[in-house]
Amino acid sequence: VAHRIKKYWHKDAHVIHPPITVSHFAKTNTEQQSKKGEYYLMVGRLIAYKRHDIVIEAFNTLGYPLKIIGRGPQMRQLRKNAKSNITFLGRVNDADLAMYYAHCKGFIFPQEEDFGIVAIEAMASGKPLIAYRGGDIVEHMKDGVHGVFFDEQTPQALRDAVHRFEKRTFSSSRIAQEAKGFDKKIFQRKIKNHVIELCRQHNIAV
Repeated sequence: VAHRIKKYWHKDAHVIHPPITVSHFAKTNTEQQSKKGEYYLMVGRLIAYKRHDIVIEAFNTLGYPLKIIGRGPQMRQLRKNAKSNITFLGRVNDADLAMYYAHCKGFIFPQEEDFGIVAIEAMASGKPLIAYRGGDIVEHMKDGVHGVFFDEQTPQALRDAVHRFEKRTFSSSRIAQEAKGFDKKIFQRKIKNHVIELCRQHNIAV
């Protein structure tokens, strides 16, 4: 986003990422976080750019259990295309969302986002990602440490990534540590400090 602001408006931008309540997703104990779940998880509105289509095609072939949380205009078509190993949960409350994160094997993130807040929520839950190498997630995820990347938004590229993922183990505590920098309290401090600094630069009393 900062790059686009510079390109089109010729202005520098100071980046402060959106916050999450880290403690809400990290409240499960270390033992629970380290357990390998039985299903993969995807969270987000069911719209085209989220690329549920390639995930469903990939998991139709893989046969692994996949749970999809979210609603949207593509729900009917995606349900129609999905095999029985794929479950659509619709909208869930915050407590259930945290539970589904905590118990999943890995989090699928096939889209390109300016900031993927659901991916950070999964990391705060100590869960590794299988993510498309695009957008902001490349700034926060290290391949082989926080999960695995794939380089093309195709079912085959995702299947290959899942196969690599299945052969690896990941440290839940190390993944969760990466997400701590996005906590709401840190966001509040960054915003406050930035406003104070801008006021100082413009001789505005605070």
